[in-house]
Amino acid sequence: MKTSARQCGWCGGEGSTMICTKCRLVDYCGVECQTQDWKAGHKIFCAKLPKAVKKAKEKIASFSLSDYTTRNVGTFMVTEAEARRGQILEERAAQDVCYDAMEMTKGSTEKLTEILHALGTFPLSTEAWGMLGHFYQFEVDPKGSREKLCCAEALKMHDTAILCARKLNPTWSDDRSDELSWGEIENRPYLRALLGRAQCLKNTGKRDEAIRQAKKIMRLNPGDNQGVRKLLCSWFLEARDTEGCTNLLRKFDTKDDACLAYTDVLLQYLRWMKDDIVENDVRLALYTAIQTNPYVPDMLERVHGFEDDDADEDDEDSDSNDGYYSIGGSDEAKMYAKDSRKLWKKYHDAISWMRSLKFSNGKIPEESDLIDLLRSGVKLRVKCIHTDIAGSEGPIYSTFIGTQRRNACIGCGLPDFYWPRQLNQPHQPASDILIHDNAFDTDKNWRRTDYVEIEEVPYWEILLQFYADDEDYSGDYRDEPKSWKSEEKDRPKYENSGPLKCKECGSAAKFGALDNDSNDFYCSKSCMKNFLEETAPLYLELDSETFKVHATEECSIRTIDLDHALQVARDYMPNLKYVDIFINQSYILPETYGSFGLGGPNPNFVLSSHVLEQFLESKSADLVAFVFHLDDCCWEEIKALTDRCRAFAPLARMPNLKKLSLCNFGFDDVQTITMCLNPGLESLRLDHTAMGFEREWSNSQVDALISKLSQLSHLVSLSLSDIPITDTHVRRLLPRFNNQLKCLHLCGDWGYGDSSRCSLTNYGVKAIAEYCPSILTVDVDYQDKVGFSGILALVQNCPNLLEIGACGTSLGVEDVRSILRVPNKLLNLSFGKIGHSHSSTEKVSLQNAVMSTKGRVVICTMSGLMKMNLPPEHKANQDDSMAKIERAHEQQREPMLCNKWDGEGW
Repeated sequence: MKTSARQCGWCGGEGSTMICTKCRLVDYCGVECQTQDWKAGHKIFCAKLPKAVKKAKEKIASFSLSDYTTRNVGTFMVTEAEARRGQILEERAAQDVCYDAMEMTKGSTEKLTEILHALGTFPLSTEAWGMLGHFYQFEVDPKGSREKLCCAEALKMHDTAILCARKLNPTWSDDRSDELSWGEIENRPYLRALLGRAQCLKNTGKRDEAIRQAKKIMRLNPGDNQGVRKLLCSWFLEARDTEGCTNLLRKFDTKDDACLAYTDVLLQYLRWMKDDIVENDVRLALYTAIQTNPYVPDMLERVHGFEDDDADEDDEDSDSNDGYYSIGGSDEAKMYAKDSRKLWKKYHDAISWMRSLKFSNGKIPEESDLIDLLRSGVKLRVKCIHTDIAGSEGPIYSTFIGTQRRNACIGCGLPDFYWPRQLNQPHQPASDILIHDNAFDTDKNWRRTDYVEIEEVPYWEILLQFYADDEDYSGDYRDEPKSWKSEEKDRPKYENSGPLKCKECGSAAKFGALDNDSNDFYCSKSCMKNFLEETAPLYLELDSETFKVHATEECSIRTIDLDHALQVARDYMPNLKYVDIFINQSYILPETYGSFGLGGPNPNFVLSSHVLEQFLESKSADLVAFVFHLDDCCWEEIKALTDRCRAFAPLARMPNLKKLSLCNFGFDDVQTITMCLNPGLESLRLDHTAMGFEREWSNSQVDALISKLSQLSHLVSLSLSDIPITDTHVRRLLPRFNNQLKCLHLCGDWGYGDSSRCSLTNYGVKAIAEYCPSILTVDVDYQDKVGFSGILALVQNCPNLLEIGACGTSLGVEDVRSILRVPNKLLNLSFGKIGHSHSSTEKVSLQNAVMSTKGRVVICTMSGLMKMNLPPEHKANQDDSMAKIERAHEQQREPMLCNKWDGEGW
């Protein structure tokens, strides 16, 4: 069938003249392209999907709970219906399949196949029907050429999703007034389906019904985790319902949300046009919006075709960011302009009004006014010719957001932040102007220009009009950031006053409780039963060999006095051999600023370097293991509390110390680390160790660490994750261990995507195979230069190898198949890329490879354990391997064990 020229759904060519007559949603430039697309997967969309939908709808019509398996799940954190009838296991299984599909490539055949699989598992799956609606709505026709047709089909799917949800949950009727919290996971598929329906109604021309639907969603979920308010405000304005939009915006703060802030600008403009307010009110709304994102007005001008000939060229679509953007940045502005283009085009006179204010009294203010704006701290866009502060680099012509206000400069709280002395003096006319470039991704910092080199300062008149009344910019421009003040707490000082007595009965104490306001002692758990009602309570067993304090995020005790605990352990734990400490970042970091040098120590965590050092000195002859793990981002704070980590120096002089683990610590220099290392260590873990303020290791620092490690001849377990170990370092170090190393962890730096931070290659992994043939665990996760040849060498040369970690490497499915063909004793192999989901074909291939080992090898990917359908005898072998792996991982956390595989007979 012929139709107007469009883009081919197979080759992407323009001028397509054919359309698929079955679904009428995809165009082709010829029969050949249509045939290729049919074979590649359009057959599933066009033929299998309608059949699957029809079959599922028949089962919905004849639904009976007795046809499915249910189990009792109690009443906590479940829907009303599940509390009454129990959880439907088929529904849970379908939901898991949907979660897998969410990770797959947008619009892919694999994703559609997985959604249909979920529908086949449970025909009433609200999530599966909602995902089909989303597939039609956003993934079939990403260019939007057949938006209404796709949305019409999507609307049917969302309606079916809502029908299923209400059939399973009778209280979720259309007139329900009680809330459905987004925090309860089981409610989310239904809420997503309601939002999808609202969007489809709007896109098919049923705006009033869409608004009613959106209002219902806001009533069910008033916290609006889905962002419905942004859509609803736009729809109100399209309908010229300024009253409805005003009432909605009153419930939310527009100050930190560019979408709401610029919607408010349009709202106030329309109210001004109706003579409800004066123009000054609209100008104030524009001022507030510019402070949320100063790039939006230019992006809106492009929507209406007002773009200047010399405007900055940046035509990348906001989709290139995969939906992510930086708050206040140009990518957020592009995304907003794209999403709201229809609304603003309808009110093009509002854009014209905004444009008239851009340079209403010239392109730049007077020099004195410019300095006032720079020192006010407002988000000021400046286009000028500038150079570095010393004038050593060539001139640059660009636009940036700049300021002279000290506490508005990005990075102002860092210890190495530079404040030019020149700015402490009044500005002299015609002198140099220093401006701090307030971009997160720049290393330019202070820029030097002068008044005649400044070309544009958009909306300077609006900023000048309102900044003086803005409370955010009060005070002297030279003021430093306000420190986070520690709350003074009147905590009892520790005193060794003889035998400890039970708080309740006066008997000899056996337990010390680490409580919020005091550290009390008890003779038994029955006497401390009130304290044990805390979530994850922290206490010491005074007769125990282990000092264990695990202050996790779940712990309801919010103040940890580690000083007191260490002093008690020093004086009243005579059998102490093992120290096991973990502290969550919420106890250590200042409430607002984190590890950026702002603020004092968190009053909820008490630790002194002299107390720590005294404890270690007093237990020097007794300690066998010392494990101290921190959460992320606490480097600077812990250095301040431990005399730059020099308080750990006694660890090197302990004659019986076998295990040392310091994770997520920061050190000023490598000598501070090496001075802690005991020559008798059998297990050493220094994961995620930050070096210096920049938290980066230099080659010379790694060399110095390797030289020290070479002297630790008793090591059986070594973990140096996130330290840039190279092939050369591996070949220098491993021969010193005489093939006694059992566990080696050399993970790269997760999440950076910077290959320069991942220094290990196949050459280094082959060195492990050469020098450590008796090794049991090798972990090279996130070392992206490692691949098949290195891992194969390990399996071939290390006959007792049980575990390989290779996530984030270049290892692929075919590589894994080849590796598992080699005779081995492997129990666990992890591999895969971040964000990659394996296709059904790949999963079958991996399953066959595992079956060739009789189910012994457990395969894990970045998404977790790979589920497989294995014969019973193979399933038993897999369960046995899983039990061994879990036991080894549990033992790895035990401070008394140096080799996690101890006890397995290896």
